Amino acid sequence: MELETEDRTGPPYHFDTIDYFLPFDSAYPIPIEHLMLGRLEKRWREPGGYRQLLIVAVPLILSMGSHSILIFVDRVFLARYSADALAAAQPAGMLNFSILCFFLGVSIYTSTFVAQYTGAKKPEKVGPSVWQGIYIAVIGGLTLPLFAPFADEIFALIGHTPEVQKNEATFFSILNFGAFFFLANGAFSCFYSGRGKSWTIVWMNLSMTIINIVLDYVLIFGKFGFPEMGIAGAAIATLASSATIMFAYAALICSKGNNERFQTRTSWHFNKPLFQRMIRFGTPSGVHFFLDVMGFTIFVLLIGRIGMVELAASNIVLNINLLSLLPMIGLGTATSIMVGQFQGAQNSGLAVKTTYSALHMAVIHSSIMATLYWLIPDVLISPFIHEASGGNLPQLEETSIKLLRFFIVIVFFDSLIIISGGALKGSGDTKFVMTTLAVTSIFLLVIPSYLLIEVFHKPVTYAWISVVANLGIVGVVFFLRFRSGKWHKIEVIER
Repeated sequence: MELETEDRTGPPYHFDTIDYFLPFDSAYPIPIEHLMLGRLEKRWREPGGYRQLLIVAVPLILSMGSHSILIFVDRVFLARYSADALAAAQPAGMLNFSILCFFLGVSIYTSTFVAQYTGAKKPEKVGPSVWQGIYIAVIGGLTLPLFAPFADEIFALIGHTPEVQKNEATFFSILNFGAFFFLANGAFSCFYSGRGKSWTIVWMNLSMTIINIVLDYVLIFGKFGFPEMGIAGAAIATLASSATIMFAYAALICSKGNNERFQTRTSWHFNKPLFQRMIRFGTPSGVHFFLDVMGFTIFVLLIGRIGMVELAASNIVLNINLLSLLPMIGLGTATSIMVGQFQGAQNSGLAVKTTYSALHMAVIHSSIMATLYWLIPDVLISPFIHEASGGNLPQLEETSIKLLRFFIVIVFFDSLIIISGGALKGSGDTKFVMTTLAVTSIFLLVIPSYLLIEVFHKPVTYAWISVVANLGIVGVVFFLRFRSGKWHKIEVIER
C-alpha cells in the first residue's frame, strides 16, 4: 500500500499543533477523557497516524519477532548442548555481524531509495535500486570469507578459555562463508519493505525460522542419522536456511508482473550513477552500523575477560532483550520507510508526524518490557540457566538478574535511538548519524569499558553503567537532531 501524502503544499506539521477547538465559553465543556479519546481516534485515522504506520510496521515487527525467536531457540539449543557453546555463540556471532554490518547497512539502504522513488511515483527506478543493493551484497560476500583463516588468532588474542576459543573460531568461520546469502536477503527484502508491502517478508522470515530451527535440532544434536556437530551445526543451519530464502526471494521478485512494473529483470545491469548515489548515502549508514555494533562487540569481548559467569550472564540478558529489541527495530524500519516515502513526495510535515506516532507506540512497548524485566526476571532467564551454569548456578542466576535490571532503562533509550535514527536515515541524514556514533562508541563505550575492566578491575555492573550512559546520550542527540528539522531539505533521489 502506497502511503497517503495529502496536504503537500501546506505548512509543516508541528508536534505541539492543537487540532481541536475547545468551546471554553460553552455551558457544557468537553470532558478531558472525551477529548483524549477524540485526539487518539483522529491520530489513528489521519495520514502519518497510528493506523498508517502500523500497516507498514506490523509485518516488519512480526518479521523481526520471528528472527528473535530463531536466535532465542538457537541459543537455548546451544545452552542445552554445552556451556562453552553458549558462551562462544554470542561473541563470535557479534564479531561476524560487526564485520558484516557495514555491507548490510549499505545494502539495506536500498529501502530508502525504493521508498523515495515510490513516493515520487517512479516505479521504474525500483528494480535498478534493488540490483545495486545486490552488487553491494556480492562485494560483502567476497570480503567476509577472507577473515576466516585468521579466526584462531583473533579469538586467541581476545583471551577467552581454550574450549570457548575453539567454538568461537568454528562458529565465526562458517558464518563468514554464508555472508552473501544474508546480505542478498537484506537487499531483496527492500523491494517489499520500501514500498510498504512487507507481508512477503513475514512469510520469508517465518519460513527461514522454521527451516533454521529444524536444522539446528538435527545438526547440533546429531538427529536422524546426521553427525552431532554442536556449534558448527548451528552455523551450518543458519547458512543453509539463508541460502534457501535467497533463491525464493529472487524467484518472486523477478516474476513477469514485477518486471513489467518495476523493471526487476531487465535492469539487472550495473547502473553507475545510481550505484554512486547509493554509496554516497548508504556508506555513512553502513559505517554507523559498523561502529555501533563493533563498539558493543568489543564491550562483550571485554566482559569475557572478567570471567565466564559474567560473560554467560551478559549473553543471557542480551538474548532475552532481543525479544524486545528486534520488534522495535521493525517499528524503526517502518518509520524510516514512511519518512522516505513522504520525503520522496516532498512532504516533511507528514514525515515528522509519522515519527512522533512511532515514538508514542515505542513508549508503550518499552513500558511493558520494563515492567516484565522488573517483575519476573527469574522467569525470563530460566530457559538459559540449567545447562549453561557450568556448576555456578546461584552466581549465574544472581548476576543475570542484576544485569537485566539495567534493561529497565535501556529499553527506553534503545527505542528513542531506533525511532529517531530511523527517521534521520529515511530522510538521508546518514552522515550525522555516522558521526555521532563514531564519537560515542569510542569515547562513551569502548574506552570507559576498557578502563573499568582492564585498568580498575571493577565488577561487571560498572561496565554496564557505561552502556546505559552511552545509549542515553545517543538517544538525546538523535532526538534533538530530529527536532531541529535540518534533514527536511536533503535530496536522496534525483529530481
